[in-house]
Amino acid sequence: MKKLILITVLLLSASLFTRAQDTTRSKAQPDSIIKVIPFGEGTHTAHLYTIGGKLQTPEDVKMRLLSYAPSAAEYNLAKSNITWGYISFTGFVASGTGAAIAFAKTSKFAGETTALVNGQPTFIYQHHNKTAAYILTGVATAFLTTAIIKLVHSGRHGNRALKLYNQRFE
Repeated sequence: MKKLILITVLLLSASLFTRAQDTTRSKAQPDSIIKVIPFGEGTHTAHLYTIGGKLQTPEDVKMRLLSYAPSAAEYNLAKSNITWGYISFTGFVASGTGAAIAFAKTSKFAGETTALVNGQPTFIYQHHNKTAAYILTGVATAFLTTAIIKLVHSGRHGNRALKLYNQRFE
């Protein structure tokens, strides 16, 4: 029985001595760094991506970012923030439109009627409550602020995803 245990231990430890289980890590190539090249002027700016000096499509860059776990997490955060930024902007448009309609319906001129006051024909303006218009204006402001913050954060997460991907090659 001792011989079998001794043989088993020797065989199991043989892989440690001969480095049979050691896998060589592929060294990252410095030509795998993703470089961003802006082009255009003013409002017509865009970005080109190069890897190893070769032009890449945004889909290729996306696949490379998603293949590395830390940069994939940042990429997904950026994508999520863009989605919520657009949702917030849609909320801003809807509540801003509602506020404009509420202000229009409760304006001074929306309910004018003619009447005789002290024997003189004149316009009578009814008093309207503008609470709904004020609340919708506040909601629109909150949605706009949230949309701006989310879109700015999405840009930061996108840049961080590129930095995390490129860090392993430096």
